[in-house]
Amino acid sequence: MAKSIKYFENKVKELSLLLNISYKINSKLNIHELLELIMNLVKENLNVEACSLMLLNRNKEELYFEIALGEKGEKIKRYSLKVGEGIAGKVVETGIPIIENDVENNPFFTSKFDFLTSFKTKSLLCVPLIYQDEIIGVIEVINKKGRRKFNKNDLKLLQAIANQASIAIKNALLYQDLKNLFFDTIESLVSAIDAKDPYTHGHSKRVSEIAVMIAKEINNSESFLEKVKLAGLLHDIGKIGIDERILTKKDKLTQEEREIIKKHPTIGRRILEPIELLKDIIPGVEEHHERYDGSGYPKGLRGDSISLLGRIISVADVLDALTSDRPYRRGLEAELAVLEIGKLSGIEFDPFIVSILNDLYKRGKLNCFGS
Repeated sequence: MAKSIKYFENKVKELSLLLNISYKINSKLNIHELLELIMNLVKENLNVEACSLMLLNRNKEELYFEIALGEKGEKIKRYSLKVGEGIAGKVVETGIPIIENDVENNPFFTSKFDFLTSFKTKSLLCVPLIYQDEIIGVIEVINKKGRRKFNKNDLKLLQAIANQASIAIKNALLYQDLKNLFFDTIESLVSAIDAKDPYTHGHSKRVSEIAVMIAKEINNSESFLEKVKLAGLLHDIGKIGIDERILTKKDKLTQEEREIIKKHPTIGRRILEPIELLKDIIPGVEEHHERYDGSGYPKGLRGDSISLLGRIISVADVLDALTSDRPYRRGLEAELAVLEIGKLSGIEFDPFIVSILNDLYKRGKLNCFGS
């Protein structure tokens, strides 16, 4: 077990370094933000009614709408296109751009999207997104405003944008793959820790899920939610440094053993400090046993001096503990667990976080937790 955990720790450090290097390559690596920025520039500079960016799926058989701007943009995003289908599908199939000012006379044109969205396509320009000879998608612009026709200058401009976009998109996709690998490695490490005790199996993942639900009600930004997710997953990482016999002890713990277990938030901080990418989540790991009235540990922090991450993880941790089975009791139903936490609002827990938890329960978001 110790060798396995050490391997995962080293893997996390390695992936953190790679992620940091990758992040510096491009300042806009959130792929959706990146593509939305690109397509708004396209729509504005080519003066068109609508435009879309489609990417090939993993098996390279279908194009899906990543971004669609225009009057019917939201409607069209639910649909996809097979490679070779329609003008966009043909451009992906051949790698050759198509400029068409009268789509009705083009044999490759399909009117299915016009039918589905009640939009009228008259003219379009479609260019492939190519990265190192690999076609990854297309950019398509529709209906030049003012009844003007698409021309060779429009084609050159769109190709230039597509060339830049392809590099940025590929970087963003590679970064996303690396980030997914990073999270998978973290989850594997956490599973190895939780496996020490059958009664905590899956605990860290559930805490992470609850914490993210709470966090979404506060700040729905991707970067914040990722921090919350990681802090939830790693909140008990310090238990690596606690004797397994104490962690799995079925009898009542002695005072000395309780004091040893109380060290795990500090141990967690020490484990994470050398990992640059995880420094921002340390407060959530170190402070998840602090209490709103100052009675918690390890520092006895009070109120808003406890980080927002710490206050969120604290509530999520206790909710999962209350709703999970233990050797000496059955887990509570979510309703009872939320009521118990509510009794300690302003004492152990931030009233603001507790109010969010109550609201989530009333909306049926916590039904999957509890016996």
